[in-house]
Amino acid sequence: MNRNWMILFMFLLFLIEGTWLPFVIPDVWSDRLFPQLVFIVVLYHAVYKHRHTALMMGLGFGLLQDIVYYGHMIGPHTFSMGLLGYLAGLLFSTRNTSMMVMMMISFMGSFIYQTIIFGIYALFSVQHLEFKDALLNYMIPSLFIQLLFALIIYVPMRKWFETAPVTDSTEDKEAS
Repeated sequence: MNRNWMILFMFLLFLIEGTWLPFVIPDVWSDRLFPQLVFIVVLYHAVYKHRHTALMMGLGFGLLQDIVYYGHMIGPHTFSMGLLGYLAGLLFSTRNTSMMVMMMISFMGSFIYQTIIFGIYALFSVQHLEFKDALLNYMIPSLFIQLLFALIIYVPMRKWFETAPVTDSTEDKEAS
């Protein structure tokens, strides 16, 4: 797998999040569903490839999301996506992760991601919801969409990463 192809794929998902998904999501759910497709791919990259690259991809695409889609402030999505991509790679860095474990990582990562975003927005008074209202109104529905997306792309992403050569950084070689 070439890193350029992965970045192109993630950029395509980034565009789909803002162009096609608003038309696919029914109007009743449009203010409740915030699918983070790129974040799921960052988690896959962190678990199956390398955490430092996932960190950089999370920071880059998080910054794009802060600028293009969520203009309230710059930084929450950048911080959350980069941090959680790195932590997922740090905690679960094996190429033999099963589908159930990857779905658990996707679910928990998405929940923590949305919780961090909620916390930052609440801290700076960007939104005025209580946590239980935010949880019921948009976090849980978005979690199910992200989990469904993670399930759909599991086999293609796993095959994509299995065909890629294993790259170890000097830090990983020194640690072992």
